[in-house]
Amino acid sequence: MSVNYSLAYMSSEPGNPDAPKKYYAKMQASGVVTMDEIAEDISYATTLTDGDVLNALRALIKQVNKHLAAGKIVRLENFGTFQLQLHSEGTETEKEFTASNITDVSIQFRPGNPIKAATRAGNGGLEFKRVAKLGETLPDDETSDEDNEDSGQGTFG
Repeated sequence: MSVNYSLAYMSSEPGNPDAPKKYYAKMQASGVVTMDEIAEDISYATTLTDGDVLNALRALIKQVNKHLAAGKIVRLENFGTFQLQLHSEGTETEKEFTASNITDVSIQFRPGNPIKAATRAGNGGLEFKRVAKLGETLPDDETSDEDNEDSGQGTFG
């Protein structure tokens, strides 16, 4: 399997309009997998039905939400850890800061080792394949991964 990417011409310093622009890789999703599809795949590998798996996954999601809302770090063994991360506007003094300075909350996910392993060398590594952006056609020599070593493809790791 390979990870598809296209190129984007962007500022080398976001927020600085005078910074030089360069080409950067942008991940291009090859599709979406749903929880139903994952449950079906898990059911084929276990004695559980896809309904059993879906019920367990839905219950897990509710429990993660509940514990995050209580300010806890949720550690799911080798899968990884979820934790709330706060974004706020700064103040000059501690006394000036109130909860109204908190502008956003996001969820930080730190993957466990088996999840990280998917991007490490030693597991075969990731392969990268350049694909066209929407409305773009790549020259044939840039899309051929068999005949051209400089095709924009590479292996991570």
